[in-house]
Amino acid sequence: MTQHGEDEFDRLKGWWQDYGNYLLAGVLFGLALILGWRFYQSHLNGQAVQASEYYEQLKVAVARDDAPSIQALEQTLRDRFGSSPYAALGEFEVAHRAVGKEDLTTARDALQRALELAKGDPLSDLARVRLAQVQMAQEGPEPALVTLKAISHDSPFVALSEEVKGDALRLLGRLDEAREAYRAAQQAAVKAEMDDRLIGLKLKDLGGETS
Repeated sequence: MTQHGEDEFDRLKGWWQDYGNYLLAGVLFGLALILGWRFYQSHLNGQAVQASEYYEQLKVAVARDDAPSIQALEQTLRDRFGSSPYAALGEFEVAHRAVGKEDLTTARDALQRALELAKGDPLSDLARVRLAQVQMAQEGPEPALVTLKAISHDSPFVALSEEVKGDALRLLGRLDEAREAYRAAQQAAVKAEMDDRLIGLKLKDLGGETS
C-alpha cells in the first residue's frame, strides 16, 4: 500500500469509528420512516421477523469474529431475505469487520453487494458513501467521486456524501471545489441536526469559513 493509501486507510478507519456505529445503531430506528409504508408492511409478516433474527445473529458472530458463522449467516440473508433491508445491513457488518482487519477488497465487495441488495432505497446511498471511502483508500479519489455522483441532494446521507466528496477533491488538489463540498456537507449536517464539527475543521483547514 502506498503512503497515500496508508493515509486514506487511517482516515477510513477513523470514519468508521466516528460514523459507523452511530449509523448502524440509528438506521434501523429510522428505517421505517425512510423507507415508508413498504418497510412497515414488511414487518407485518413472519419473513421480516426471521430476517431481523438472522441479522442479529450476524452481529453477534461479527463481535465474536466467528468467520464460519459470519459467512453462513451473510449467505442466508442474501439468499432467503434478499428483498429485506436486513440483507444490506448484514453486508455493512461484513464490511465493517473487513476494514478492521485491513482487508479493503472484502470490504469493497461487501459494500457493492449492499448496494445491489438495497435496490435504490436510501440504504443504497449509505453503501455508496462507504464504498467511496474504501475506494479512496484502495484506488484513489477518482473512483470515489464517480461512486458519489449517484447520490442525490435530497438523500438522507447527503451530509456524509458531500464530506467524502470534499475529501476526494482535496486529494486531487481541487481546493475550491473541496471547500464548496464541505460547505454543502456542513449545511446538510446542520439541517439534519448532525454533529458538524469535523466538517467545520476540514473547511477551516482549507481556509474556508464555517457556518
